[in-house]
Amino acid sequence: MKVDITINIYLLFYFQEFKLNTPDFEATKIWSGNLGKNATHALTYAQLYTPDGKCHGLHSFVVPVRDPETLRSYPGVVVGDQGEKLGLNGLDNGFMHFNNYRIPREYLLNRTGDVLENGTYVTPYKDPNKRFGASLGALSGGRVGITGMCTCNLKLCMPIAIRYSAARRQFGPPGKEEIPVLEYQLQQWRLLPFLAATYVLEHWSDSFFMDFVGVRIGLMLGNNSEEQAELGKEIHALSCASKPFASWIARDAVQECREACGGHGYFYVNRLGAIRNDNDTNCTYEGDNNVILQQTSNYLLANLEQVRSGKKVSSPLGSINFLNDLDSLLKTKFQVRSVEDCLRPEVSLEAYRWLVVRLLVDSDARLKQQLDKGKDGFSARNDSQVYYCRTLAIAFIEMTVLERFYKVLQEGKNGEDVPSELRPVLTRICSLFGLWRLEQHLTTLYQGGYITGSNPPQIIREAILRLCTELKDDAVSLADAVAPTDFILNSPIGQSDGEIYKNLYNAMINTPNCFERPDWWQEFVNKPVIGCKAKL
Repeated sequence: MKVDITINIYLLFYFQEFKLNTPDFEATKIWSGNLGKNATHALTYAQLYTPDGKCHGLHSFVVPVRDPETLRSYPGVVVGDQGEKLGLNGLDNGFMHFNNYRIPREYLLNRTGDVLENGTYVTPYKDPNKRFGASLGALSGGRVGITGMCTCNLKLCMPIAIRYSAARRQFGPPGKEEIPVLEYQLQQWRLLPFLAATYVLEHWSDSFFMDFVGVRIGLMLGNNSEEQAELGKEIHALSCASKPFASWIARDAVQECREACGGHGYFYVNRLGAIRNDNDTNCTYEGDNNVILQQTSNYLLANLEQVRSGKKVSSPLGSINFLNDLDSLLKTKFQVRSVEDCLRPEVSLEAYRWLVVRLLVDSDARLKQQLDKGKDGFSARNDSQVYYCRTLAIAFIEMTVLERFYKVLQEGKNGEDVPSELRPVLTRICSLFGLWRLEQHLTTLYQGGYITGSNPPQIIREAILRLCTELKDDAVSLADAVAPTDFILNSPIGQSDGEIYKNLYNAMINTPNCFERPDWWQEFVNKPVIGCKAKL
């Protein structure tokens, strides 16, 4: 008996948070990269329905869309190119319609679930949530990859802006030569926190990628254990916050770099505009940033229920283990009394642990308040996002990223301690990143009673400025250490030789037709004589 599979389309290649309610492929529109011109097969995530009408949840399918010999679409498939975008035009994003297009049972990717020839659904997971958790881990690859892409964009824009700021001179003390703009406190405050973020996110993206590799290895080895499923759920929750956080940091960094380089940063040839456009899509694909943050907050809220029921929670990567100390963390206060004490990374970490548990408790209370008003679960969660669940997810990933970088300082990397000559500057980077991000949450820190009086914000801000000043002399070396080669960077004002004006001038004079008159020059010079009567 041959069984065809009926599925509800989610989205080709990219999993979204909505379902298109069509029992077959009829008139279903889907969009994706590499689809517009040359994709022959689609990896489609969809709800699986067996012949008995039962839905078994999200599964993945291989769907042929074009003949590999002719690249013509198959009958029942309409596929085309979406057209140009703001950036990443090297990807031929496309659209597609299905019309009564069916696939055989064998096209189901059946590692986590399968359909037998008689139509019976089978899975190695007894708990559907565990099967879904294993699937989520596999689906996180795009968001993990985007975190790395955003870090790469930081490693492009920061060397351009830092090198330019170290070479560009403007004004100075009376009677003395002009100073580099990087010597200005305002320029340091604008750029150096993003430079610190580059280093912190570089370590996070590398180590998080290896965590994801662990998930993939487990799947390839056929590991169907509960721990594997829990790892998949944790990777999913972290990636749903990591991708928004990294893409927003890169977005703000590129824009700040562009503005910090003045008019020269606006020249197309210096590439900051192109980097900005290419990074911008990272805020949208693989899930809108604000939408997917809900996956992270849902994960945390579920674990809060476990803690309150008296159970001890733990996760394979240890990202939620601190919740076991929830009650004691809520009792902590900001104890720092001087700028010098505030320069320690531990200050930010302690504040973040309090912040996350405070936001978690408040978000849970807000959600229950909405449910008590008679709202359904969807509406209650929707009305608990702003100032609560959304902020919770952001604070959680900030804490996790900071904690992982701090752990390297304490324990080393790959079995080797951090070299003693690098420890001071890396400690400043860790402290600056933590305080810079923590400053965004001062309202919540006040509201929850973690800090009181006017001194803590003043101490935090003075510490940020102190760290910027201390990192200023190392800024060019730090930028050089992460920068790609000049050939890859391809920015006249960002080249490693520091000859910004020479390089920019060479780029301008090599522009095609740079010294040529415009085609319409005669029309420009042959102007009518003022006062003469125009001929009809």
